[in-house]
Amino acid sequence: MARKRRCRQNGPREKAVLIRVDDDEKRMLQDAARRRGQTVSLTVIEAVKLLEGSLQVEEEERDSPTVQALRDIEYQLRRIGRNVNQIAHNANREMNATIEDEASASYAVRQCRELIDHLDAVIGQSGSA
Repeated sequence: MARKRRCRQNGPREKAVLIRVDDDEKRMLQDAARRRGQTVSLTVIEAVKLLEGSLQVEEEERDSPTVQALRDIEYQLRRIGRNVNQIAHNANREMNATIEDEASASYAVRQCRELIDHLDAVIGQSGSA
């Protein structure tokens, strides 16, 4: 992955810091920078900022209870969607939906409504947090 060029608002960094590392540590720094598409310098700076708590971390947002709740809802909606698609496929293929098919589709729609209500509640809570 090529490094991403960024324009700093404060201009280029002009100060140098020498850090002594062994071969394994050097390789670790280079690998970390490569995975992020950054220079080793920027990777080290962001790591220090992270340790100091001044860097917004995407992992915190990704692991937040709100995001987890939304992921759970998304999973359930996808599962329900697959069930409804199977029911529709069977009904179209055989052209005779059974009472069980209709009940299953009705139940799936009810589940969707409940999940949408839950989704609204989660979004409402995250907006007021």
